[in-house]
Amino acid sequence: MYSKYFTLLLLACLSMLKINGQELTKKEKEQLDYKIAIFSSEEKEIQKLWYEDQMDLMKLKGELREDYQKIVVYHAYKMERLDDKDSNLNEKEIHQRLQQQVDLMHKDVKPILNDTQYDTHLRTWEVILKAVYLKKNGK
Repeated sequence: MYSKYFTLLLLACLSMLKINGQELTKKEKEQLDYKIAIFSSEEKEIQKLWYEDQMDLMKLKGELREDYQKIVVYHAYKMERLDDKDSNLNEKEIHQRLQQQVDLMHKDVKPILNDTQYDTHLRTWEVILKAVYLKKNGK
């Protein structure tokens, strides 16, 4: 049951990327046409709420919370793009690049989090990745 919620979290993070009313480039619009959605909008909303709870658990507030969100959303967006129809990556390559992106995200958030917060971040992403793999392999 929890895996469903954690999987949703990843997509919620990704949805936050489009905040700030950015204009999409022509290439981004074309990429959206090729996007494969594996989560429903309801699942995405549950993910968002769950991730907010995780940030509360880490006691992230104010500018620190905003900085953390920006880093996570940036990397989550990069992760999501790996599975586009036009990416030409096979499953093994997607898995490898996903792990590389996760490692980069961990490296980027480590300096801004204390040890307890970082441990929570690592456990959170371990659960998220397991949920994503379960959802992806279950389809």
